[in-house]
Amino acid sequence: MGPEDSFIIWHPELIRWANLPDSLEDALQSWLTPSGWRVGPPRIITWGPEGAFFAMSEYGNVVYRLGDDDAWEIYKETIEEWKAEKGFLWSELAFITLDPTMSDQFIAIRNDGTWAGSIDDINEDALETFALNFFARAKAKHKAKPSTSGHIPDGVPTPTDTKPDAATQALYEKWSLETATMFANASAAIGGTKPKTPRKLQVRSQSSASSSGPSQSQSQSPRPPTTRSSSASAKLLTAFPYLPATITTCALPSCTILKSDADGIHACQHDVEKLLRASGLYSYEWLRQERLRWHPDRFGRLCDEAWREAGKKMAGEMFKLIHGLMEELKHAESTV
Repeated sequence: MGPEDSFIIWHPELIRWANLPDSLEDALQSWLTPSGWRVGPPRIITWGPEGAFFAMSEYGNVVYRLGDDDAWEIYKETIEEWKAEKGFLWSELAFITLDPTMSDQFIAIRNDGTWAGSIDDINEDALETFALNFFARAKAKHKAKPSTSGHIPDGVPTPTDTKPDAATQALYEKWSLETATMFANASAAIGGTKPKTPRKLQVRSQSSASSSGPSQSQSQSPRPPTTRSSSASAKLLTAFPYLPATITTCALPSCTILKSDADGIHACQHDVEKLLRASGLYSYEWLRQERLRWHPDRFGRLCDEAWREAGKKMAGEMFKLIHGLMEELKHAESTV
């Protein structure tokens, strides 16, 4: 089912559809021949407003459209990034669905445990729960053994196996929880007065952490309480969540100059790396997702109007530092 009373139904002996996007209908027609399916019957077909769709046959033939103009910007970014990954095949896609009523809301799940989605903040927990339960069901059915490899074949660096220092890890967990709580409260503050903007969520599941045991809880990022913030705690951002002072100790001359800016975040790339590595999840993919929440425009929407411009500037500084860490990992990967 889709927008404008569109639908598609198929089984081995019949296929019927109506009001599909023209490009999607053309793709289906190209798959059909007088003797049957040229590239196999449909395996996944999903579509949404503004002409966006994704279709994959049982033989792995993929056709998609990224929508009109910038209506599906996050969906477009996800598709293009996955397609560009070294060694990635669309046959690795386990599930994808586009919201049939609202642009740029979707969820996509890969066989390796990567999932990406975009949804308004108020439904974030539901989206993540769906993805995690999808993984749990898949593991129960296939009883896959935890991977012992430190590298996923798609060329993206996996989290470091080095156990972070306990003291630094504690600092990271405290900072991460406080930051997430600030963001949740700010999101709650704008929830009733402004339309929600879809927010991209993406994680790479850690197959090595799927086994039970006490170490599992230590390897996951702290999360704010799952209950929604009350109106009493809902508050727009008026200050930046600075890194702990015991982390920002880099004394390189260039870094000292950078951190002396009274209006900056008082941290350099080395400080940020030290803190984020203590998460135990440090990887290119994880950094890319961490970078997303510091995008100046996204961060700015959570800021009090009087502090918005200053907040956007500081978030932009954090965004650039994390981007630098991503480039370092990408360079290291290319030299292996």
